Amino acid sequence: MKKTLTAVAVAGVLTAGMTLAAPTQNAVAAPGGKTRSDVVMSASPAALSANELPCLPTSIAVTLTNTGTQPVFADATLKAEAPLVLSDTIFQTYLPPNNPAQPVTKSFGVLVPRGTRPGTYEVTVTSGKQKEVVPVTVQPVPERGPGANLAYGEQAIASSTHGNFTLCGAVDGDKDQSHWDTLTGWNDATRDVFPDWYGVEWPTVQTVNRAELWTKTPAATSGIRDFDIQVRDGDTWRTVAQVVGNTEEHVVTTFSAEQTDAVRALIHFGGGNYSRLVELEVYGPQ
Repeated sequence: MKKTLTAVAVAGVLTAGMTLAAPTQNAVAAPGGKTRSDVVMSASPAALSANELPCLPTSIAVTLTNTGTQPVFADATLKAEAPLVLSDTIFQTYLPPNNPAQPVTKSFGVLVPRGTRPGTYEVTVTSGKQKEVVPVTVQPVPERGPGANLAYGEQAIASSTHGNFTLCGAVDGDKDQSHWDTLTGWNDATRDVFPDWYGVEWPTVQTVNRAELWTKTPAATSGIRDFDIQVRDGDTWRTVAQVVGNTEEHVVTTFSAEQTDAVRALIHFGGGNYSRLVELEVYGPQ
């Protein structure tokens, strides 16, 4: 059973797919740099739904498969209708012969900038003469009701982020410990160097009085141990709660209501040489 520790207030988008061995045959490039006709392209999903929360980007997976008997170099390009932004626009890869088929896939993040009008936009994927158009339906950000987690999907900020993680990994709503380091979570990039910090910021001022953190378990040896909860006050940060000697997975900090556009955990010490978080949540008065 998970335990919860309560602290008192104080004053004051990716590449996935198979890994291929170095080619043992001479790969064939199509004339003019165009993808050969025996390369089959597909894009998935066929349609997307998204909103402008910056840490809830969606993605399109593009797959190239060689159906021929000779190895080839293949490519695909992507173009998004403005104002959508792609994490990358080019996919180039070596494809071994079809014996058996060895498809290669790359994921492209699709970001909806703040202020984008709701509606349907297009992302066009092209490889040689093949073309697929993926419609992206941009929806309004859902209204946050009383008791909603204000950090969910909002812009994450950090002192650094390890290369195995994404900046948004601890504000994506996933508190599953087994997903940490593979699908979610955050880890700083400076081994044995403290303090580190991780937080969230909003485009407008929020009223907050509680922050909850899920740290890597076992917390005593792998999680964050000593940290402050801080709110941004203009150009400075002000401490509103402190935790020392934490050994629990789930830590709840409460403090007097504050109006701010950002909250962060300033981590003074973490077990296992790094600062490790599974999730950060922030709430306002109910």
